Amino acid sequence: MQSIMTDTEKSLQHQVDQLTLECDLLRKKCQQSDDAYAVLMDQLKQMLRHRFGQKSERYIDLENPQLSLYGEVVLNEALDEEDEVSDNSCDNDIERQKKRRAKKSRNAFAAHLPRTEQLIPVDAHDKTCQCGCPKKVINHERHERLNYQPPVYEVIVELREVVACPKGCVGEVITADKPKHILPKASFTESVLAHIIVSKLDDRQPYYHLEKQFEKRAGFRLSRQTMARSVIDCSDSLQPLINLMKDEVIDYDVGALDATTLQVLNEPGRSASTKSYAYCFRGGAPGKDVILYEYNAIKHKPFVNNWFAGFSGGLHCDGDPFFDLLFESEAVSPSFCNTHARRKFEPIAIASKGNGLAKQAMRFYKRLYKIERKAKDEKMSPEQRYSLRQQCSKPLMAEFKQWLDEHYPTVPPKSSLGKAFAYTLKFWDGLCEFLNDGRLEADNNLTEQEIKPFVIARKNFMFCSSVKGAEALCLHFSLIRTAKRHGLDPYRYYQEILEAIPHCQTVEDYEALLPWNIALEKVGAINLAA
Repeated sequence: MQSIMTDTEKSLQHQVDQLTLECDLLRKKCQQSDDAYAVLMDQLKQMLRHRFGQKSERYIDLENPQLSLYGEVVLNEALDEEDEVSDNSCDNDIERQKKRRAKKSRNAFAAHLPRTEQLIPVDAHDKTCQCGCPKKVINHERHERLNYQPPVYEVIVELREVVACPKGCVGEVITADKPKHILPKASFTESVLAHIIVSKLDDRQPYYHLEKQFEKRAGFRLSRQTMARSVIDCSDSLQPLINLMKDEVIDYDVGALDATTLQVLNEPGRSASTKSYAYCFRGGAPGKDVILYEYNAIKHKPFVNNWFAGFSGGLHCDGDPFFDLLFESEAVSPSFCNTHARRKFEPIAIASKGNGLAKQAMRFYKRLYKIERKAKDEKMSPEQRYSLRQQCSKPLMAEFKQWLDEHYPTVPPKSSLGKAFAYTLKFWDGLCEFLNDGRLEADNNLTEQEIKPFVIARKNFMFCSSVKGAEALCLHFSLIRTAKRHGLDPYRYYQEILEAIPHCQTVEDYEALLPWNIALEKVGAINLAA
């Protein structure tokens, strides 16, 4: 009987084990289904937002939707001491708004432009008083109106003198030397070439638009093929300036880079639909800020690694695998972008309901950027910013790390939220690198801001016809953006360097043409932000 009961128990136990395994399998399948559903729902919400929603990444906590009177969002939780230090007072907010209004009023009528006074007299019969005494001018009613003068095109005829002996001596006929030009065979001057380059890249006018403008408004024909060829041909002469600017980036110990796509139609060994990349590099010591763009099609890891050969210091970037080889060197410390990490939580927080993990993560980032905003508003030096971060940001990041470690095991790894957690934890050391140096930024937004003009221009010209054209495009963009970074009028700067380059013979000659060395009175300064 005991043996029979034992066999029955074994049979029942075996059935229980089988059912347990089946339940575990079903539970895993349910979990997989839940994860797949969450991924699909997240994709749907992102598509709906992309199609119908706002593109701004500004986050307002829906649990606390009411904004304060002065533009700050009040959080539910009590602020730490660090947050109280970093939080701007209402007085600071009011003062900041006053400065913005004052700046706007100063630029209302282009204060930097020259003024031409136009005297409007009173009618003759109103200049005599009823008593017969002639009236005197006691004041002028002032009203300013912006005026526009269309461009003036003219043809410069170069007359080179030819001299000879009046007695007819053989071999004494001499012709004046031909002036040096960056494009000796071109039928237009450097001013026209500068106008084409700046219009194409900074004003985002495609060549066919410029061709029509010249023909319809000015009455002469300058084909788009000629303009494109001229822009490419002059780039080789400007390369020494780019080389000197790159040296400034490599020699300084803080840099940044980012990349965006660029399509080239006629590239050997690649189809026209294949996307290549244009890289943006930032760096240089204070007062010698440099913004460079460079085209690359293949082997991105070696390209980036070779570009930064000799560089040592902190480098702003994101977690793109293109940069992995670069960080194998101990000389380069990655300072990863907190905006990229924040950007992975933001759409989830916007789409989700309730007080979810994504919203909690966004609150951490909100507190962090309050501290950064305080340093910016008060124009702190790198030393002051380092001290503020050690006091306020470092404890906050430690608290954030503890929160990530605690909740990461509870998040489905394949979901968007799981990927956001994984990304932040994977690059955590680099995300905290900004705490160690007051010159570093908490993100790579400044480089993204320089990528944006390139992307906007690309929406107009769409693609490059050749690799040489893509390289010339990046070269000219580098000079224009760096010139604007130093407050120079890009057209006048280009006109000056195009005229001076043919006469350069030494390194010192080229250095004198760099944006921070060239005389402002020659190329003009602009008061508006680039």
